[in-house]
Amino acid sequence: MKKYKLYLFDFDGTILNTMPALEVIFSKTYEHVGMKFDPKDTVYFSRIPIDVGYKMLNGDPEKFLEFCKYLEIAIDLPEALASNHPYPETYEFLEYVKLNKIRTGIVTSNRTHHVKDVLRFMDIPEDAFDIYVGNKEYERFKPHPDPILKALEIGKYKGALTDVVYVGDAMNDALSAIAAGVDAVIIDRNDEYPDSDQYMRIHNLMELFK
Repeated sequence: MKKYKLYLFDFDGTILNTMPALEVIFSKTYEHVGMKFDPKDTVYFSRIPIDVGYKMLNGDPEKFLEFCKYLEIAIDLPEALASNHPYPETYEFLEYVKLNKIRTGIVTSNRTHHVKDVLRFMDIPEDAFDIYVGNKEYERFKPHPDPILKALEIGKYKGALTDVVYVGDAMNDALSAIAAGVDAVIIDRNDEYPDSDQYMRIHNLMELFK
């Protein structure tokens, strides 16, 4: 694969296996407003906007604000933080990036401070990534290009867009990259997605450097 000047990454399901933590978060948050959440839906719900998932489960509109407030609490519960796990190649990837002085960034639909909390919990230093963009830094979510464009702005990137790649685990990640004019990579650990001339497909993070 070609070498890029800037590598941007989604966080959940890309850098770390956060699905067990999201199962805890979703279950406790829906329970808080008197609803039930089926753990088998965790991956799907992690890839759609929170309000969309809430409506799909016929959530009471009058309780949505309460739902969102508790969600902010649930993501930092010790039980949730302890449920995050590295992928087999996560630490090798982080070491490779550090040793080769590769410029990287996190672009996520999560909160920036939560991402840093998770990294800290797993003994990953904050400076493992050069740029952090979370859901408080932009208004329109993926698949809109705003999150990636905000990362370029924050990172003061002045190079060609063709020298930037965005890596995520969902189609919305690829669509956001395409809309922003940067290269798109889907990390497809479970062979969920077809090949396409619009994005590249890999199975683990180290394939980016082969």
